[in-house]
Amino acid sequence: MTPEASFGLGDFLRVVSERRVLIRNVTLAVVALTAVVVMAMPTLYSTSAIVMLDQRKNSVADLSAVLSALPTDPSSVQNQIQVLSSRDLALQVIGRLRLYADPEFNPALDGAALPDFNPLHWLRAPASGGDARDVIVNAFLDRLDVSALGLSTSLEVRFTARDPQKAALIANTLAQSYTEDQVATKIDAARKAAQWLSDRMRQLAQQVQLQEGAVELYKTEHDLVDADEGKSLVDQQLMAINAQLVQAQSDLAEKKAAYDRVAALSKTGNAADVTPVVNSKMIGDLKTQEGELVRQEADLATRYGPNHPKMVAIRNEKRDLEAKVAFEVASVAGSMQSDLAVARAHLGSIEDSLQRVERQAREDNLARIKLNSLQANLASTRTMYESFVTRLRAVQDQDDIQIPEARVISSAPVPSAPSSPHRTLFIAASIPAGLLLGILAALLAERFQAPVPVTGMRQVLPAAAQTPALQPAPAPLALPPVLATLSASSDLRVADWVVNNPASPYGQALTALARSLVATPAPGARVVALTSAAHDAGKAVIALSLARLAALSGLRVLLIDGDLGRSAPGTANMGLAALLAGAPVDRAVVKDRRTRAYLMGAAGIAWNAPHIAEAFAYLRRCCDLVLFDAAPASASEVWPRQAILCDSVILVTAANAPQPVFDAALRSLVATRSPPSGLIVTR
Repeated sequence: MTPEASFGLGDFLRVVSERRVLIRNVTLAVVALTAVVVMAMPTLYSTSAIVMLDQRKNSVADLSAVLSALPTDPSSVQNQIQVLSSRDLALQVIGRLRLYADPEFNPALDGAALPDFNPLHWLRAPASGGDARDVIVNAFLDRLDVSALGLSTSLEVRFTARDPQKAALIANTLAQSYTEDQVATKIDAARKAAQWLSDRMRQLAQQVQLQEGAVELYKTEHDLVDADEGKSLVDQQLMAINAQLVQAQSDLAEKKAAYDRVAALSKTGNAADVTPVVNSKMIGDLKTQEGELVRQEADLATRYGPNHPKMVAIRNEKRDLEAKVAFEVASVAGSMQSDLAVARAHLGSIEDSLQRVERQAREDNLARIKLNSLQANLASTRTMYESFVTRLRAVQDQDDIQIPEARVISSAPVPSAPSSPHRTLFIAASIPAGLLLGILAALLAERFQAPVPVTGMRQVLPAAAQTPALQPAPAPLALPPVLATLSASSDLRVADWVVNNPASPYGQALTALARSLVATPAPGARVVALTSAAHDAGKAVIALSLARLAALSGLRVLLIDGDLGRSAPGTANMGLAALLAGAPVDRAVVKDRRTRAYLMGAAGIAWNAPHIAEAFAYLRRCCDLVLFDAAPASASEVWPRQAILCDSVILVTAANAPQPVFDAALRSLVATRSPPSGLIVTR
């Protein structure tokens, strides 16, 4: 299979070297065009103001702010960037600075000044003027750039204009308008909130009044009376009766216990030991008297007998005293029994009152269920009303102390140098761009095989060229030496493959042959003819491959296609005939598309034409090696005329060529006095 051609780095460098003039011209054209364009561009000046979103809160003004503090997270910072670059804020600045009358922003102006009119009327013009406003606003926004400064909360407001002072004025005005817009937004929000709070407060006041009336009406209808501390009168009565009941029960228990004790001791005769009896003053006096009688009786008993009248009188007195004591004890017991009955009756009365109050309390509790609901609604409404009153007062106090949450920390200075266009940078960048376009143009020209201007050759033949002397008749030749043994091929793509793979055996053999052809010193270039015993298409492939390899080694090589008018690749309508007709050399040759070799056709040449020898002599002086793809040696009419123009001959023959054909070719070469210097054998 025939190897296919490829384009390598060596080919690229060759194209760049050979078409350097085209690359230079394209580069210069690109640089010149860029210079013209950038010089025609208007000069612009840019400057920027720095606005910082202040995270500090004002402790006086923001205690009860309507709007929350401005957040400084990344998304909120982006929101403020959108506010700074909004169309509404742009309209404010345009109206404030009358930029609608500036031709830089309003291209519809023809240079005449606009009449003085109210900017607010223009900003609020009907829809018919919307298109003009949009054009001006778009022109304004195209020159505005707002961006965040790193990880900080500062925003850079950059504006570009044709006048440096105008750029600084607009940037500062935009930043100032942004801070003023923040204050206006707060004031507007506070006023709207105050209006809403006032309306709502009036509604709540009416609602409180209606609910208070409903509560009082319900109390009247159900006889519900509240005492101090929010407690009902029935509840207080119930608490008081309960306290009396407990006290009455205690008194009853105490009196019953004392009476039961008296009754029990009375049965045993020891009633006088009861505490109420002991505590009786009467009984105490009687006991004292009885003690005195006992003392007297003891004293008299020592002096008198038991029947003595005094002893009898003392015993009688003692009995009287004991009777009195018993009577007093009975009186005390009766009094205690009476107190017990009174206490029991009092307890019953309290219990009756308690039952009556409890019934009233149950009725009140049932009635107070709805009352509590009415009072709860009233309390909720009153609390809301009081909260609205407090909030309204706080909002009204904020109207005069609104502070923006962003401030200008750096005003835009007037720029001293233009920001664009970067003419030097553009022109410098156009140089590599032009080089790339030039290289692209060179590659396209190489692809379509455009002619390359020939350098190093004279443009016209000399006026008088000396015909080289004919070679002397050679001595009889023996069998020529074999210079190379190559694979036979008639596909011209093999010549491309040799360029891509010069280290292959095929390429090495031809490279060695090319070196040997110029190794022998001789004045001028050697004209080496390649002929064959018969028509052989592989001879043209060998000639083209040999020319390319010689050119790659640094030689100036010319390949002439003289094989019975068959043209070499790319040599149609040019060649030796054009050169003989007086055409310049660059019109007579074509550069090889892969190497620095030149190709020349010989179609329609009369080899006995005048000055053909002078042309070959001229080509010797212009080149280091001239390869002549000659006609077959058997073509007796053409070959003899070609043979006298050559310095040496190489015979290309197939390894399996018939011996008679090969012998006939050798005899023909000997007859024309151009014996072959060597053989190239193809297989």
